[in-house]
Amino acid sequence: MSGANGDNWSADFAAPRGTALAPGTYAGALRYPFQPLQAPGFSLTGNGRGCKESTSTFTVENAVFGPSGYVQEFDATFEQHCENGATAARGEVHITNPPAPAELGIGVKVATSGTASTLDGKAGLTGTLECTEPATVTLSGTATQVKHNVIIRGSYSTQVACTPGAAVPWQVAVDPVGTTPFQKGQAEIVTRATALDPNYNTNVSVSDTTVVTLTKA
Repeated sequence: MSGANGDNWSADFAAPRGTALAPGTYAGALRYPFQPLQAPGFSLTGNGRGCKESTSTFTVENAVFGPSGYVQEFDATFEQHCENGATAARGEVHITNPPAPAELGIGVKVATSGTASTLDGKAGLTGTLECTEPATVTLSGTATQVKHNVIIRGSYSTQVACTPGAAVPWQVAVDPVGTTPFQKGQAEIVTRATALDPNYNTNVSVSDTTVVTLTKA
C-alpha cells in the first residue's frame, strides 16, 4: 500500500505451509516468511520499519481467491507484537478486486493425414490451434515411425500467433534423425502447445498424441 504522502506499508498473511488461507483466527503467527512449517505467518512493515522477531494474531473474515492466487476479496484484522513487547500494532485490511479473469485455454489438433517427402525425407504435418486469449503459442514435439524394424524419429518446434474466435492453421516439417527418411505409413505424433497466460504470467501447456498416416509427396 502506497500513500499519497509517500508512506509505504506491506502486510503478509500466511496459513501454515501446505494449507490454504481461509476465514478463521490464526493465533501464534510468527514473522513471515521465517515461521516454522506448522505455524501461520504474519508481517507488517512500512516506512523502513519492521520487526526482527514478532508474534501476531490475525483473523481472516473473508477470502475469495481466483486462479494463480488472484485476490478477489480479502478482509482481515491483525495485531502484531515486535520483539515480544507488550505494545502492539493493530489494523485491518479490506481488498475488493474485479472478478478473476479466466485462465488461458489452448486447444491443439493434429491432422490425421500427412506427407513423407521423397526429396528430403521429412514428414509434413498440419493442424489447427485455438485459444481463449491472444497468445504466442510454442508447438513442439516428436514424430516416431517404425519401418522394417528401424525406428525413425524426429523433433519439431514452431511458434504460432493465436487469436481467439478462430482455428489457426499451422504446419511443420519434421527432419528425421540419422539417414533413414520418413516413409509412407503410420507415425505417432506427440505435440505440446505452451503459451504464457497474459493475465497471470504463468505458462499454460496442453499435450496431444495422434496417429498420422503419411503418404508420399
